[in-house]
Amino acid sequence: MNHQIARSRSSRKLPANLLLIFLAVNFLVQALPARPADTISELNGRYFKKILKDTGMILSSPGSWEKKDWFRFGLSLAATSAFFPLDNSIHRQVYEHESPTLTSVSRAFSFAGAPLGLLGMLSAGYLIGHFKHSASTRATFLLAGESLLITELFVKAGKIGIGRARPYTLEGPFAFNPVTLQGQWQSFPSGHSAAAWAVATSLASRVKSPYLRATFFAIASGISLSRIFLDKHFASDVVGSALLGYFIARKLSKPESPEKKANRATLSFNLGHRFLAFGLSYQF
Repeated sequence: MNHQIARSRSSRKLPANLLLIFLAVNFLVQALPARPADTISELNGRYFKKILKDTGMILSSPGSWEKKDWFRFGLSLAATSAFFPLDNSIHRQVYEHESPTLTSVSRAFSFAGAPLGLLGMLSAGYLIGHFKHSASTRATFLLAGESLLITELFVKAGKIGIGRARPYTLEGPFAFNPVTLQGQWQSFPSGHSAAAWAVATSLASRVKSPYLRATFFAIASGISLSRIFLDKHFASDVVGSALLGYFIARKLSKPESPEKKANRATLSFNLGHRFLAFGLSYQF
């Protein structure tokens, strides 16, 4: 009986959540400034080829990193590692102070930050831009979509390869089972956190209002925290994943200057008729 009640409540909440998402997307489209579409603004073969090209670029980018890039990487690694000793105590504190209100709010943020939900939101934004004949709007949502898709590729590879136990298994933060498809061993990275920060960073790069940028990152932070409160991830999971999504989106949002493209190796993917090829080139 309780299960049926919970299911009926969930079914009633879904249309309301979808309506809120639609209204949020429509508001975002209205808030986006009119600016030249300096990137691909049509969903076509060129867009998917760009995704493959940029994926190869990100994979090979450490070969051209400068000192400041390695410094940022070191800081990100240190920030993530700093939470490892605290994961158990944070998990215990969250469990001891669990409340129905906090759980409900966390579920709402988690619903908004689901990668498939974000992809649906971005698709809606692209369609609104299409019907409004706004190349800038289309380009904005395509850029955010590319950041989301590439980030999720890294997330899925990390989940399978690293195999970290989720908090609710009570295995502890230092329990690993590498190369696994079992969901309870896929705590790191957090797909919600990485996706939320990838989308927020991409959208923030396309707006001028500092208040709107702050709103994007505040929502991304709420989504990240919700995964801790719902016992799906450790604190270090969401911190490292947020940084992953942020830096991937930042890389895609700010094309490299011609000077930085020199003297580096580049891994590229090429999509053709019935084949997928890759190559390694060196520019000097």
